[in-house]
Amino acid sequence: MFGSNRKQNCYKILKDLKQEEDVLFCLADKEINYCLGCSSCMNHLETFCVIEDDMQELYQYMLKAEKIIIASPIYMNHISGILKNVIDRWNPYGSHEELLKGKTVYVITVGQMSEAENEEVANDIQKYFEGIGEFMEFETVFLKNFSSGDVQDVDDVEKEMPNYQEMIKELKEKIDEKNRKRLETF
Repeated sequence: MFGSNRKQNCYKILKDLKQEEDVLFCLADKEINYCLGCSSCMNHLETFCVIEDDMQELYQYMLKAEKIIIASPIYMNHISGILKNVIDRWNPYGSHEELLKGKTVYVITVGQMSEAENEEVANDIQKYFEGIGEFMEFETVFLKNFSSGDVQDVDDVEKEMPNYQEMIKELKEKIDEKNRKRLETF
């Protein structure tokens, strides 16, 4: 799933990582409302949430998925608001930890600044996902912090990184290896 309002860098990276059986879930194309904080999801697991929107579809994908790969642009030193909204709606998974238990969530960030300049922010985002994963009993693997360059001039992660295709290949191998090991433990 990618948490950008534009189908550019995050979209491109996930599209390049996508395998045939994978579903590319564009959050901007979906109607996903804000969490009401009503805690109904703790008691009504069969519907996950009282809000009838496209989040119901995402819940089902996440339950069936062998791997969950998230790409987000860095906005205001964090993940995008649209992705944060979705994570707020993960409350049913927190109430029923076994739903995501043993799954692996892979995280990719894309920021305007260089990878080195974004390193501290990327580390904070990694800790954020690790904290959620600890609570919901899934593993977080922070894959990569890409630099897209100055949005006004470049706005294309592949042009910004001459070894982009090689990095995508390495990420695919890392995901496949991790997924293979995870499946062997079951």
